[in-house]
Amino acid sequence: MTIKRPIQDRFKEVLFPALIMGLLTNVYISLILLISGAYGVLISPIVGSIIFIALYVFLKKGRLKTKPTFFITAYVVLIEIVIHTHYLGWSAGFYYFMFLLPIVFLINPVWNFVVVVLFNSSIVAVSVLIWYVYHNNTGIYQLSSEYTDYVNFINATGTAGIVLVIMIYYSRTIYKKEEALIIANYELEIQNKEISAQHNNSQILIKEIHHRVKNNLQIISSLMSLQSRSVEGDEVAEVLNESKRRVEAIALIHQKLYQEDKLNRVDFKSYLEDFMNSQQLMTTHLKSSVESEEVTLNLDVAVPLGLIISELITNSVKHAFEGVLNPELSVTLKSDADGYELIVKDNGIGLPAEFNLTSSGSLGTEIITALTEQISAQISYRNNNGAEFTILFQDIPLEIN
Repeated sequence: MTIKRPIQDRFKEVLFPALIMGLLTNVYISLILLISGAYGVLISPIVGSIIFIALYVFLKKGRLKTKPTFFITAYVVLIEIVIHTHYLGWSAGFYYFMFLLPIVFLINPVWNFVVVVLFNSSIVAVSVLIWYVYHNNTGIYQLSSEYTDYVNFINATGTAGIVLVIMIYYSRTIYKKEEALIIANYELEIQNKEISAQHNNSQILIKEIHHRVKNNLQIISSLMSLQSRSVEGDEVAEVLNESKRRVEAIALIHQKLYQEDKLNRVDFKSYLEDFMNSQQLMTTHLKSSVESEEVTLNLDVAVPLGLIISELITNSVKHAFEGVLNPELSVTLKSDADGYELIVKDNGIGLPAEFNLTSSGSLGTEIITALTEQISAQISYRNNNGAEFTILFQDIPLEIN
């Protein structure tokens, strides 16, 4: 539809001069009929002229579509050709005007195949019929040979002139529209380049922001680490170390963001692998593993989820492996029809029988509960040869009120 519309608009522009030329041709034919004394035939060009004027007005005001206008015009011309040939004879050359019809028809290249066949078949059929009936007849009104040759010549040159006018008008219309299109495309290309440059600058700026956030968080982490060494009391040092670990979990998210092309989405499989590798370095006797699909998560989901995982793993490292010779930690992330399923599992001593996530009283479990609610996730836990936590969530950005 979008491709056909400009072509039909051009075809509409061609019909205006075609209707005007048809009107002028009828004026010319009326003069010939007056000179020939064929007063009774004047009704043909007069009615034709009225129809052409009405079609022009309706087409101009948009009350008539392009294709019906053409077909009405074409068959009015065809009827006039038959009438004038009948009264003035084949030699007068009115059949020349029949060549105008397929020429104007072919200016619009988007006709339906059936329409093409039917229309052109009708033109050919009428042409053959006129030739068969009238090519040896002189017509009802007898004209001198010299006058007939004169009319024939005018009809032939008039037809050629009409074709020339229509084609020049059509070519000028195309040229103007193509010129406007070229200018519009050029301006659009400039705008696209400007938008692309702005987009690239925005991408670079956002990456720089994530990079600086990550660096700032690392500075905060380093300050906490220094502070934990200078404070008195193991409890305060432990609080600082846990806060440091949480800051590092967030910093790792921002590191992933500026390393990737998608600046609002996190390659969470890669994040899990890097996070577990860092745990492996800090706890060398711990065997850790990650089993995950290729998953990218929205930043609004990735940050809380990263903190939840950090809390669960830290809890396992601190409490689960007392007396366990070969401690193991595994993280599994997979998708299903309803979203994603994340499983954090250890092979430790398991959860106490009275364990309740929402009422355990520790800061870690409070953080897990709050962040789970923040991303509208569901968390469950059980003992399965160790503690096993399952989180069901969806990758839905947070709504900003």
